[in-house]
Amino acid sequence: MQLQNKKAPFTKNFSNSLLFKLTAYMVGFTIILIIILFNYLNQPYGGEGEIEAQEAYLYANMVEGWGSIPDTIKVREDIENISLNCAIFYIDQDWNDTLGYGKPYWASSQEFPDSLFSPWTVKEDFEEWVTFPENDNGDTTVVQMGLINESNATSVVYNDYVYYFGSDTTPRGVEWDLLISVIAIIILVTILYVSLRNFLSPVFLMKQRVQEFESGDLDSTIPVAGEDELASLAKSVNKMTQNIKILLNQKQMLLLDVSHELRTPLARMQLLVEMIPEHKNIYKLKEEIVLLEGIISNLLLSDKLSTPYTDLQLEDISIHRLMDEVKKMFPDNDNKIKIIGEIPNGTVKVDELKMVLAIRNLLDNAIKYSVSSNKSCEIMFQINDGLLNISVIDYGQGIKADEISKLTEPFYRSDSKNNIKGFGIGLTIVKKVVESHDGELIIISEEGKGSTFTLKVPYIKKDHL
Repeated sequence: MQLQNKKAPFTKNFSNSLLFKLTAYMVGFTIILIIILFNYLNQPYGGEGEIEAQEAYLYANMVEGWGSIPDTIKVREDIENISLNCAIFYIDQDWNDTLGYGKPYWASSQEFPDSLFSPWTVKEDFEEWVTFPENDNGDTTVVQMGLINESNATSVVYNDYVYYFGSDTTPRGVEWDLLISVIAIIILVTILYVSLRNFLSPVFLMKQRVQEFESGDLDSTIPVAGEDELASLAKSVNKMTQNIKILLNQKQMLLLDVSHELRTPLARMQLLVEMIPEHKNIYKLKEEIVLLEGIISNLLLSDKLSTPYTDLQLEDISIHRLMDEVKKMFPDNDNKIKIIGEIPNGTVKVDELKMVLAIRNLLDNAIKYSVSSNKSCEIMFQINDGLLNISVIDYGQGIKADEISKLTEPFYRSDSKNNIKGFGIGLTIVKKVVESHDGELIIISEEGKGSTFTLKVPYIKKDHL
C-alpha cells in the first residue's frame, strides 16, 4: 500500500473528469464545424458557374441602360441603390503600367479604384450560360470578375468606356473573420461548460458524498434536485447509505451483546476456579480463561479497526513517551527486551492507546518466539524519508516464505506455532492499527534465523531540546 496519499496533479485530475471529456468532445466538434463554415463562407466567387454568369449579365444590362454616353445621374442613382462604388474611364485612359489609371470620365469616389483590377474570369467563361448585349458597334459587351486591392470587383467594357464596380464598404478582412470566429468559440465553450456543469452537478455531489462516506461520515445526504435519472440515482445512494449505517450499528450491537454474554460465564468460571482446592491443573484453567478473555477483547478491537467510521484519537506523542507506555506493559519481561541504538528525540501523531497496543503485540510475539533461542528480542528505531521505522526482531524459528503473506489474516496460525499459546489475531490488529495511521507493516523472516517486524508511521518533527 502507499504510505502517503500524494495528491494527483491538477491536470491529471481534470483530464480524467467526465465534465472535461464531454466538453472536449463538444469543443472539438464546434471548432471543426466553425472551420468548415468559415472556409466555405469566406471563399471568393470564382470559377465557372451559372450564378456568376447571371451576375455578369445583370452588370452588362445595367451599363447598357446608362446609354452610349453614360448618364451619370442614372449611374449614381443605380449604384447607390445597390451600394456599389463605380468608376468610368475612356478606354484609352484605362490602366497604364507607367501612369496607372488615367483621369476617370466619372467616379463615385476619389479613392476608387485604388489599385489595378486583376481579373480571374474571361469572356468565354459565361458564354454557355447567357448572351450579353451588343454595343453600338455590334461588339459584345465584355464582363470580367476579379479583385481590386483584394476586394471583389467587376469590370464591364461597353462602347468606348470601361466601368469598374466594387463595394462601397471596407471589407473586414480575414483577420476580423478569424477574431469573430474565436470569440464565438469562446462564448460557445463557456455556455457549454456552464450548461454541462449544471447538468452534471448531481454527479459531483454524489462523488463528494462517496468521499465523505469513505472517511466515515454516515449521516450527511445528497441534495436531490429534479426528477430525472440523476435525481433518482441520488435518492438511491442516500437510501443505500442509511441501510449501511443501520447494518453497521446492528453488527456492533450484536458484538457487544455477545461479548457481554460471554464475559459473564467467564467471570463465574474464574470465581469458581479460585474456589477449587489446589490442583496441578488450576494454573492451566486460569490460562485458558485469560486466553478466552483476550480473544473476546481482540475481536471487538479488530472489528472496530476494520471500518473507517471510528475516528482515531490522534495527538502528538514523543517517541520516548510511547516506549515508556509500552515498557509498562511488560513488568516481568523487561530484561527480555533489548533496545538497539537510541530512541529518536522526535514526535509522531498517533492514537497512543492503539499504537502502544500494536507495539506490545509485536513484542509479545517476539518474546514468545525467542524463548527457544535463549536470546532477548530487540527493538530499534530509524527515520527514513519522513517515516519512523520501529523494528521488532526475534531470534526464533522463523517463518516459511509462503506463510508470511498469511500472517495478518484473522486466526491464521502456522503449523510450527501450535505449541505456542495464541489465537492468531495479534498481527491482524497490528496491521489494522498501522494502516489506519497511513502506515505500513513489513515482515521479513528466514527459517531458522528469526523474523523482523517493522512498523512504518509518518514522522512529524524532531524535538528541539
